[in-house]
Amino acid sequence: MSNIDYFNLPWKDQWEWERIQLPTVTKRYADNSKTYAKKDLQLFNSALYNGDSNGKMTWGEVYTRVENYACGLMSIGLEKQDMAGIMSASGPYWTQADMAIACVNGVSVTIYPTLSFKEVSYIVNDSGCRFIFVRGDDILKMVLTGFSEMPKLKTIIVMDREYKSSDPRIISMGDLEKLGIEWKKDSKNYDNYIARRDGVVLDDIYTILYTSGTTGQGKGVVLTHHNASSRMLGVNEFFNYCGMGFKTEYTTLCFLPLAHIFDRGSCQLAAIFNGCTIAYADSAGTLLNDLQKYNPHWINCVPRLYEKIYIQLQQTMGESGLKRKLFDWALKVGEEVFMQRYDPETDTYNMGHDFDITGNLPLGLKLKYKIADKLFAKVRALFGKNFKHSFSASASISPDLLKFFYIIGIRVSEGYGSTESFNACSNMPLLACRPGSIGLASNGSRLRVSEIGELELKGAGIFKKYWNKPEETAESFTADGWFKTGDKVEVDKFGYYKIVDRIKAIICLSSGKNVAPAKIESLFATSPYIEQVFTIGDERAVISTLIVPSLAYFKDRFDKEGIEYDKSQVVIDNSAGAPIVVKVGPDFIEKGSLRSLIAEEVARANKELEGFEHIKQYTILTERFTEQNGMLTPTQKTKKKVILDTYSEEIQKMYSQNQI
Repeated sequence: MSNIDYFNLPWKDQWEWERIQLPTVTKRYADNSKTYAKKDLQLFNSALYNGDSNGKMTWGEVYTRVENYACGLMSIGLEKQDMAGIMSASGPYWTQADMAIACVNGVSVTIYPTLSFKEVSYIVNDSGCRFIFVRGDDILKMVLTGFSEMPKLKTIIVMDREYKSSDPRIISMGDLEKLGIEWKKDSKNYDNYIARRDGVVLDDIYTILYTSGTTGQGKGVVLTHHNASSRMLGVNEFFNYCGMGFKTEYTTLCFLPLAHIFDRGSCQLAAIFNGCTIAYADSAGTLLNDLQKYNPHWINCVPRLYEKIYIQLQQTMGESGLKRKLFDWALKVGEEVFMQRYDPETDTYNMGHDFDITGNLPLGLKLKYKIADKLFAKVRALFGKNFKHSFSASASISPDLLKFFYIIGIRVSEGYGSTESFNACSNMPLLACRPGSIGLASNGSRLRVSEIGELELKGAGIFKKYWNKPEETAESFTADGWFKTGDKVEVDKFGYYKIVDRIKAIICLSSGKNVAPAKIESLFATSPYIEQVFTIGDERAVISTLIVPSLAYFKDRFDKEGIEYDKSQVVIDNSAGAPIVVKVGPDFIEKGSLRSLIAEEVARANKELEGFEHIKQYTILTERFTEQNGMLTPTQKTKKKVILDTYSEEIQKMYSQNQI
């Protein structure tokens, strides 16, 4: 095992960064653009961007373009700390717009491209955006249609360099650049730009991100350059200490929304602060192809993606009896070898890249592992030839699922962060992994647990306020200045934290027993038959659930087995880049094979639960929870109130029928 003491980290009591140590985001970007001028910064599918740069741009090329955009913004009136929205799917232009806004000391306001006009207008009006970058005809149409309802909005910047419009409210990024080039020809103007860029200070606002709003209207989280820089450098120090630091030759693949703090920090800014390369996926649905195309060294993922990979792998292995037996044998060998990584004193596993797992193995086991690892290598190859590790956040990932990936050699580091903490404030060190936890506090962060079990945070990365919401801001902090996360946690003697659930999500049964929905729902994470689960039981006698079956799985199965169902009621959504079955007819969920498999999965889960946690009744739904039907946030969290209101009759029926 490693001789590094991960349980007494050198920064344990050194959580406040000295400001003299920190650059602003703007300075770090400008400095690295000069240092790595000839190195690739952005890789993308040029076909999606009118053939732009053949899909490859160096740091120097991006820097020139960003400077031109920034000067263009100044020429059309963007002032210091003015708000400028970005409403687009992730891509190279998103990063360019973000850096251009930062370089003129503006404030980027992120807007998910999937939001409704009501939500968009709220964010634009609440933040006071005078400018907005948009990409996509539907988004442009939405903003134009509702333009009069956003009185402070002045200019729409279309994120297409060749877009043409006679509408005076619209300008393309290409024309914005032309304005900037012309404007900076006047040396006084250019001097003003340099003064604006170099005059950014740590207390200036870098960005405002609006929370998803699972229970109500989202809040604008105000994040400064100090928040961003301290978090990036603090996390860097943690990763370097743990043998998983970012190297300049590394590439990351961005496919999650940059409107969310996860990819914004751990992908975009991590690359910018470390001189790395950013590749942009075509869409979430093309991820596997993009992994092969760009061969990233690290990616950010959410648990659901790992669950899907696991389920697909299990289904593939199950197609052949021989293939299934061989893979099961390999997993048993892999698990035996995996235990060689285990340290019983700390209850952790060493997943370090330099740890020779085969060094002390008996000869027979070593030979068997060589065979088994050839099978595992085929799975690892799905992530590309350069893959080092990935980061998992947004929700807890099943410990058993993590162990599965560890066994086959895929390194996943689970962490914890929020919009309010500017990305991760705790991370799992690869050299001392504990599946089921969110790891240890990184440099720049302090974590503690309140009397009611709530995780509280302090440190340089923590936001200062919610925009225009002083009361909500005050309520979010303790009297001594700790941010109340709203997450219920447990912590062990080594400082490893484990998320139980959101405090507001905890169900209190009429008996007084408390139930964590996350515990129940996680038991279905690797089920090939169940896609989504929503737990109910507040002030009730027992637990019930709403269950969304794996519609795609059962559709394929029914088609193969010739089972009839009403195909006219099947709805397929292709917006993610791959077809997804989102809705079926009532007859679909009445099929005996579907109901029996769901029943078996529920029975299996109940065996893992305490008696009072058992699922006593459930309703099978015909439609997935999605953003489009309003039941999921852009970060894929369920909207409790919406689901309870939508299925109120079904819920009432479950309890009345059983008199519970």
